[in-house]
Amino acid sequence: MPSANADTSVARRFHAETSYTLAPVPGEESEIMVGIPPDLRIAIGEQNPEIEPYPFKVYTSLEPIPLPREPRSTGLSALEAIAATGESGAAEAVPDLATLAHLCLRSNGVLKRWTNQRGKFHQFRGAGCTGARYHLEIYLVCGHLPDLDAGVYHYSAEDRSLRLLRAGDFRAEAVAPTGDEPATAAAPVIAIVTSTFWRNAWRYQDRAYRHTYWDCGTLFASLLPVAADTGLPTRVVLGFADRQINALLDVDGEREATVAIIALGRSSARAPASPPVTPLNFPTRPISRDEIVFPLTVEMHHAAELESGAEAAAWRAEPLRREAVQPTGRLVPLPVVDPAMLPVAPIHEVIEGRRSNRHYITETPLPLETLATVLHHATNGTSFDAVPLDAQPLHDLYLIVNNVEGLEPGSYVHHPSLDALELLASGDQRAAAYRLACEQQYAGDAHVNVYPMVDLEPVLARYGNRGYRLAQLEAALVGGRVHLAAHALGLGAVGSTSADDEVTAHFSPHAAGKSFMFVTVFGPSRPAPRG
Repeated sequence: MPSANADTSVARRFHAETSYTLAPVPGEESEIMVGIPPDLRIAIGEQNPEIEPYPFKVYTSLEPIPLPREPRSTGLSALEAIAATGESGAAEAVPDLATLAHLCLRSNGVLKRWTNQRGKFHQFRGAGCTGARYHLEIYLVCGHLPDLDAGVYHYSAEDRSLRLLRAGDFRAEAVAPTGDEPATAAAPVIAIVTSTFWRNAWRYQDRAYRHTYWDCGTLFASLLPVAADTGLPTRVVLGFADRQINALLDVDGEREATVAIIALGRSSARAPASPPVTPLNFPTRPISRDEIVFPLTVEMHHAAELESGAEAAAWRAEPLRREAVQPTGRLVPLPVVDPAMLPVAPIHEVIEGRRSNRHYITETPLPLETLATVLHHATNGTSFDAVPLDAQPLHDLYLIVNNVEGLEPGSYVHHPSLDALELLASGDQRAAAYRLACEQQYAGDAHVNVYPMVDLEPVLARYGNRGYRLAQLEAALVGGRVHLAAHALGLGAVGSTSADDEVTAHFSPHAAGKSFMFVTVFGPSRPAPRG
C-alpha cells in the first residue's frame, strides 16, 4: 500500500464527520445535521453573503483565444454515446480546436445566462453542480494539434475561451506523474480537472469535498459521451502525483487542487521532453474578499495524495476485483429494447436540454422498458486507470421503485451481469424516498430513485485514502449517466443528497456495511410552476 495512503482512518473519519442526519424539529420539517451523533452541527448554511465566491476563475493578464461554438458529431445517438466506455480501436484520434471547444463548452461551459425577477444572476452549464456552486476548472495540456499550438491552456467558462499558460509541449510533465499510464502517454491532449474547494464549501462546508467528486463525476458524465460522439477514446485517470500536476498548472494544491485527469484521443507520436516547469504567478481575479478554510477537507485531500509516478503506478497495479453477489430474492428480468425504437438525438442536444426536474407526473407510470433502457446505457462501464472494464464496479445500484408499469413498488438491487432487478422489499415506499432525500418531496414523487452504494472497507484496504476519491467519482459518474439517459428518453431527472445512515438502513440487510454515495431520481415530469 502506498505510504501516503496507509492510515485509512482519515477517510473513515472524514466520511463519518460529513454524514447527514435528520434531526426532528417540532411542528416543522426535520433539520439536516452533519457529524457523528451526538456531536452534530447544522449541515447547510451560506457563510457571509459579502464573501460569496465568484463562480469563475479569471486570468486578468492573459489574452483570450476565442473558440467556435458549433457542435461536433459522428452521428451517434445520445444513448449510444452515454453507453460508450471510452475504449476505441482507432490507431490515431487527434482532436482539433473545434472539438476541444465542443468538449469544454458542453461539460463545463456556460450554455445560458439569465437574471430572475428578484435580480439574481443564474447560469446554466453543460453539467450540473451541487447547489449551483460551480467549483471545477478544466485545463488542457496539448501537443501540436492541427490548428492549436502545443501548450498548457486554461478553459475559461466565463467567456468560453482558452488562455495560454505555458507555450510548448508539456505532456511529458503530465505523463510522468501518472507513472506513465499508457492511455495518458498516448494522448495528444490531457485534460486536467481541478476544484477550488471554497466555492462549494461556502454553502456546504466540509461536505464540499464529497461534492468535489460528485460534481466531477457529473461533469465526466457529459464530457465522456461528447468525446465518444467525436470519435475520441478516453480514460479517466486518478493515479497521479498530485504536487507535480499542481506545479504544472501553477495551482497551490490546497485552495485549488487537481482532482482528476482524462486522457483524450490517441497518437502514435509520443510526447518529447518538456521545457522546464517554472512558477507562473499570473494574476487572477480574487474569487472572494475572504475565504474560510475547512480543516477536514484539507486533511482528507492531503491524506489521499500520491508522491511520485512510481507510487501512482503501484496504486493502480493490482486493482480490486469484487465478486458478484448472487441474488437470493425474486429476480425480475429487464426487457431487451430494440435499438431501432430508441431516440436518435445527439448528445449535445440532450445536454443543452437537460434540467434538474423536481416536479413529476405521479399518476403516469414509467414503462418498464424505459427503466431497463436507462439502466442498460448508464451502467455499461467506463475506462478507468484503477478499475478495469472487466471487473465489477466498486458500487452496487439500489433502487426505490414508486411507479413503474409491470414492476411491483418496492426496494430493489440491480444485477447488471444478469440484466435483472432483485426485489428486496415490496410495498409503497414514497414516504421513505421522501425521507431519505432529506425530506425533499420530489424524491417521493419521482418514479425511480437510484442509489449507488459502496462498501468502503475493501476499497480503502486496496486503494488507501485515495480510494475514497475513486469511490465517490465512480458512483457519481453512473448517477450522472442515469440523469442524461433519462433526459435522452424524454424524462425528467435530478440528483439529490440523502441522510447517509438511513439509506444504508433502508436497503439492509442486503446493503449492510455499505455507504451512500449518490442518488439520482427520474420519471415523467412536468414543468416547474412559474415563479
